[in-house]
Amino acid sequence: MASNRVTIQDLADNLGLSKFSVSRALSGKPGVGEATRNRVIRAAHSMGYRVNQDVNYTVGHILFIRQEIDPVSSELWLNIMHGAEREGERLGFAILPRQARHLNDAAQLESSVVGIILAVPRPSEWSALAVRTGVPVVCASYASPMEHIDQVVGADWESGYGVAQMLLKLGHRNMAFVHGSATPMGRAERFRGFRDGASTADDTHVDDIVFDESEGFRSAFFRYLRAGKEPTALFCAHDGIAIAVISELLRLGIRVPEDISVVGFNDFASAMHMSPRLTTVRTPQVEMGAAMVRCIAERLASTEARNRPPVRLALVSEIIERESAAEAGKTDWLPRVLAIAG
Repeated sequence: MASNRVTIQDLADNLGLSKFSVSRALSGKPGVGEATRNRVIRAAHSMGYRVNQDVNYTVGHILFIRQEIDPVSSELWLNIMHGAEREGERLGFAILPRQARHLNDAAQLESSVVGIILAVPRPSEWSALAVRTGVPVVCASYASPMEHIDQVVGADWESGYGVAQMLLKLGHRNMAFVHGSATPMGRAERFRGFRDGASTADDTHVDDIVFDESEGFRSAFFRYLRAGKEPTALFCAHDGIAIAVISELLRLGIRVPEDISVVGFNDFASAMHMSPRLTTVRTPQVEMGAAMVRCIAERLASTEARNRPPVRLALVSEIIERESAAEAGKTDWLPRVLAIAG
């Protein structure tokens, strides 16, 4: 049964089809081509028409393009894919995971492919190939400026701002952002938000510490301390860095959070399986995957929707407060650690 707002006639008028064709497409009966049936079902989902749940609709495949998954980001991409699969099932799309190299020969893509999700750290490396396929493309990280593809990310600037505000309320004034030598746009936005949030209080100092995995956190931390810094809080670019930072601080005899508070990002499962449990930012990873499928479905609903300007969608995260962050402590540990640093 149609909803009170959307009728079969509404669908027919929107698509430029007869009411008879729309009715047969929705009922799963023969008499309409597969392309027309898919078009009707996509429009029905997009416009909010309640389709018959007893009919098994599959309106196409969405490629979930990923690169080799490293241990740090595997949980992130798997959660995003889970959200895409769940929303795809609801809307009638099948999600097909593929390695990014699959895009090298766009001519060989399955004819049933109706959209592409770029779930890769640097979408600019693959977006041109994806767009060349002619189907809607949405990326799960930051697109290049002015690039004409949709984008769904977490609200990174807001997350950084929120972490700074939380730490300010705990009395912290000397803080640092710990990140890798490569700084993707999302991490840069977190750092920018962190600095902006900290700047709302007087006498606040925010720096950054570059975490080079080849040398470990200790060397970078020692250089930071030798420069005259006295941090009471560290905000880490992701939970993996936060875990490494806490481990090294404890080896140096620096207590967490009594001496230094540590905050992570992403709220991976490991955040709960360490001591102290990690205060972190929980990003809406599953919801991001679902939102990307909806972006594609909306683009497919009509020619008008395909021609709309690209969308930049940012989903707001939340701070999960646990034991690794507390009120600012004293830095009476500093002389002892500087002596170790030499």
